Amino acid sequence: MRWRKGVHSMRRKAMLLLIGSLTIVLSAGCAKEKNYTADTKNTGNETSAPRNKGVAKKPKITVSVYDRGQIPSGEGDFTNNRWTNWINENAPVEVEFIPIPRNDEVPKLTALFASGNAPDLVFTYSGVLRNDLFAQKQTLPLDDLIEKHSVEYKNLLHQYPAVRKLGMQLDGKIHTLTRVTGLMGANHTLQIRADWLKKLKLDIPKTTEELFNVAKAFAELDPDGNNKKDTYGIQLSALGDSVIDHMYNYAVPYLFDSKQQLVRDWERAKVVTEYKKRFYDAGLVDKDYLTDVNGEKAKQDWVNGKLGIRFGNVSVISLPEFETLKKNNPAAEVIVIPLPESPYGQFSPAFDVPVGPYGFVNAKAKNPEAVIQYIDFLNKESTIRTLKYGFEGEHWKKGDNGCPAPIDIEKNKKELNWNFDYWTPPASTIFLGECALPEKAYDPNIQIQKEFINLILQAKEAYISPKRPKGEDVGFMPPFPSDLQLIQAGSTEEYLALYQKSIVGGTKYSVEQAVNEAKTNWLKRGGEKVDKFIIDYYTNRKDIAFISKVDTYAGFK
Repeated sequence: MRWRKGVHSMRRKAMLLLIGSLTIVLSAGCAKEKNYTADTKNTGNETSAPRNKGVAKKPKITVSVYDRGQIPSGEGDFTNNRWTNWINENAPVEVEFIPIPRNDEVPKLTALFASGNAPDLVFTYSGVLRNDLFAQKQTLPLDDLIEKHSVEYKNLLHQYPAVRKLGMQLDGKIHTLTRVTGLMGANHTLQIRADWLKKLKLDIPKTTEELFNVAKAFAELDPDGNNKKDTYGIQLSALGDSVIDHMYNYAVPYLFDSKQQLVRDWERAKVVTEYKKRFYDAGLVDKDYLTDVNGEKAKQDWVNGKLGIRFGNVSVISLPEFETLKKNNPAAEVIVIPLPESPYGQFSPAFDVPVGPYGFVNAKAKNPEAVIQYIDFLNKESTIRTLKYGFEGEHWKKGDNGCPAPIDIEKNKKELNWNFDYWTPPASTIFLGECALPEKAYDPNIQIQKEFINLILQAKEAYISPKRPKGEDVGFMPPFPSDLQLIQAGSTEEYLALYQKSIVGGTKYSVEQAVNEAKTNWLKRGGEKVDKFIIDYYTNRKDIAFISKVDTYAGFK
């Protein structure tokens, strides 16, 4: 289980518990068309292996694929489209794809396993689900299969020790499949209005105290020059909460103490929550930030020039946000800066680990050797290149930077860009070299994209360094026994709700009260058993467990 992803979801639930009246309704629809026949021609240097008479029949396997409802009209459905056809023409196996709704993957996959109809190869980012199914003996140990039947994946195991560490379960065998992407760039960032700093004659904040003072100036000294007190200094909603936790090395509540013993640090929870409360009590943030569960209000404040310090992304999904900011505020200057140093040191916000878990093989797979063959196929550089960029001369040409550049963006939207769930979970994009770097996806000849490239590079310089490691000591939780699962269930949402209550509670409910209440409730429900289990797991497995500040950087530049 990846702790931060789980906590992000729990943090949102805690907000809902606190504000009570907020209701979120999510709906999704997907129109699907059957009997699709695509032109699956193979151009460039790709190898085609059409199924002709006389050729040995390929083994058949079933594979899950996330269904986000993103396939354009006329392009088929998730089981039959131009890319499923290409895969089946070129892979050493015949694949039947089983669509899994992205927002309901856990109940859907749980039901499939309960009915005995689960796919042979399961792609899932849910560490909780992987751990639960391992505990139920539904996942297959892969050590011997990889050794005897794999080339590509076996090479990854030998070259990158973290592949084995993240793949290993409590029985000491590899059950979890992982991909290698390398240290590509940052997910979360601290962005600041540099033009506001210049106008108010302020330096870039280098400590958490300086960050508070800059936020105070942004909220009180009219940085936009409209003679109104209508700007917010800093964002607390959505990513703001998480990034501040990282500043204090508290993304995960289990920390190594001065003797390198893992402990649960309740005192750190008090310190970081008191820091957040200072911003709220001083009026430097949106007073209704708890209702901004998805950060949409903060985003609108940012693009409309009413927010000075933004915790956001520098990825393909955030380019439109940057474009809107510049359109609304042409004079805006944005920079990404390192997280300020806290009393505990200087750290970095969340970014994808260079090796990431993505799936497992069903213990009841009829032909696990064929599954391993397919995993190898998906980890070939030629496969990744084709599924990511399409066909040379049709979807892409070599750009000025030597990397694939789209020929027709609109054509790619219709034919290519929606296929990512067939390849991104298992793809070790490190094989693509520099062309896989996020900044290579943009055109430096377009001014707005050139500026965005600079933000990506600033983020990489600021955060991807062992000198300023990610603000967590351990990140992947072991699978809990069923009795500990019952103790753990709901506890994180509960204590986060208490912390949030103390932030907005003024003098009526202090941070100290919140932390004491959270700790008391945790111990009452038997939480010390969970603490002991986690601490023992890392203490007894120091040589094979994934330690964030070491293994995130080992073997990567």
